[in-house]
Amino acid sequence: MRKDSTRGGERVWQESAHASLCVLGAYLRREGFFTPLEERVQIKQKVLKYTAVHKLEMLFVGLLAGAKAVSHTARTVRVDPALCTAFGLPGCADQSVIADTLDAASEADVAAVREAVGLIFGRYSQAQRHDYERAPLVLDVDLSPLPASARAEGSTRGYMGRHRSKTGRKLVRVRAAPYQETVWETVVPGRTAESLSVLQEALSAAEELLGLAGDDPAAQARRARTEIRLDSGWGTDTILTWLLARGYQVTGKFRSPARVKKLIKDIAAWQPTSSPGREVAAVPQPIPFDRPLRQYAVRTPSAHAPSGSYHAVLFTTRTDLSMSAVVDHYDGRAGMEADLKGDKRGLGLGIICKRRWSAQMVVVLLMQLAHNVLIWARAWLAHQAPRVRACGIVRLIAEVWAVPGRVKLREGQVQRVRLRSSHPRARDVYTGLRPLLTPGQTLALLG
Repeated sequence: MRKDSTRGGERVWQESAHASLCVLGAYLRREGFFTPLEERVQIKQKVLKYTAVHKLEMLFVGLLAGAKAVSHTARTVRVDPALCTAFGLPGCADQSVIADTLDAASEADVAAVREAVGLIFGRYSQAQRHDYERAPLVLDVDLSPLPASARAEGSTRGYMGRHRSKTGRKLVRVRAAPYQETVWETVVPGRTAESLSVLQEALSAAEELLGLAGDDPAAQARRARTEIRLDSGWGTDTILTWLLARGYQVTGKFRSPARVKKLIKDIAAWQPTSSPGREVAAVPQPIPFDRPLRQYAVRTPSAHAPSGSYHAVLFTTRTDLSMSAVVDHYDGRAGMEADLKGDKRGLGLGIICKRRWSAQMVVVLLMQLAHNVLIWARAWLAHQAPRVRACGIVRLIAEVWAVPGRVKLREGQVQRVRLRSSHPRARDVYTGLRPLLTPGQTLALLG
């Protein structure tokens, strides 16, 4: 650390392993990003040095810096005073102190954190400002496993994907597909299956956040231009009937293998799709619903299927898409899987497991906020540095926001930042970050 004694206050140069993240932190601090959290969250815990909200913010900054466990805040945030100062933190508490704060959270605290995250989402979300006249807003809904110890609250024995663990919880997530934003998510017991009640809770919360709630003409018009895209687990008549009655556009896949077998038996001619070897055909006798629902059979070669092919039947209300385009559109659900995989590898989703239910919920909400901040910040940078747009969550954390350098602080404010030019992302980050600076801040390349 080097000090410069000049008029107007002491200026301090500090080395930082996340100099680029310091610029983002200074920008968010200036924007009052954490104000909703600081005004609403009041976890009942004795304050010795740091407030409970500060400790939650420390974990949040740690997630952006690549922490995969609460203990990793010691090697990402605590060792980087410039990073703490940039985000307006008075320092970084010991890992055990942060863990104690999470364990002290109650259901009321979870509700307060969720409310604050929702307010931040409303301020920065692109999905909330979606142009429904231009294109429908596509919302993906998913239920995915979160393996956990059998001693964790809500952890039960059941299907946990490819994980060796047979116990865990599950994550319900609603995703705005065009923007890769996580609109809403929650943790449910491990035995929870795709059901109407789970979907209604998720979409009810998403409607409030996106302005889709209510029966006024404006809300009904927006729902008519909102598409719910589901995987086969949600493809039941009960769920479909409710979504269609609610006025949504729907795309998904039927759940019952017996129904699929019955629908495809009279198909004689198949057409190729954009995927080699994969074929599609219109169902000769589609199942009737209250609203027109196009139904297409898809045949995919598979060495594991007795007939040599795997069959599925897709359904959609989208009349503007051709038969082949519906198949490609449904395949877009892979973006949800990619987001979940990125959050697990980059943010530690499913790795940071707290025994108490409320503590786990707070962690998941902080991860949701971190995911969205990374997506929003990527868009801010991409205006001047288009190549950043191709980066996913993992690369954003490991590369874009991990450019090292030197940070000059003055009276607790970031004044100058010099990025190490030898870093492969330094020039893109340098170009992209400049619009986020105030007139009194400077950004340069070092070496």
